[in-house]
Amino acid sequence: MRPSVAILAVLSLFGAALADAPARAQAPASARTVAADSAGAHQAAVAFLTAFDSLQWEPFASYFADDITMFFPFADTPARVDGRAAVEARFRGVFQNERAAWARSGQPGAPRIGIVPRDLRVQMAGDVAIVTFHLRVESPSRRSVVFRRAADGAWKVIHWHASPPPAAPPAAAPPAN
Repeated sequence: MRPSVAILAVLSLFGAALADAPARAQAPASARTVAADSAGAHQAAVAFLTAFDSLQWEPFASYFADDITMFFPFADTPARVDGRAAVEARFRGVFQNERAAWARSGQPGAPRIGIVPRDLRVQMAGDVAIVTFHLRVESPSRRSVVFRRAADGAWKVIHWHASPPPAAPPAAAPPAN
């Protein structure tokens, strides 16, 4: 092989390796992005739940997307509630009732509902984060909150499913004699 052909072959191989380098470098960056997204969604979920627990209306409601849907855990709201205005209207009643209950309790300090998420988990799917957790230790209620990252980078709630504690199983009938 002539020296110029050999040099061209080596340069060609070297150039191919360099061209492939960005693809190899993106894999770790992609993993870092997912971790950062997950941490950002986790932080948003905690801030959202903290605002709810402390009955801070503006920070709480600021997380709702305009197209939010929700399944409430209340018997008087058996159907899905669609849209920000409808979800906010239902929650305004919850906030009023909880503030009134706190005032009647005579407890000092700022009101608290007592929301303590257990087993909080964030699963990422692109610009969507699915946050699941339980409330209470005995007969836990289940919650799923779906956040979507908005164009400005803020995490907004697009769906919330709140299941009441499961009903106790019926008592077993005594054995027949």
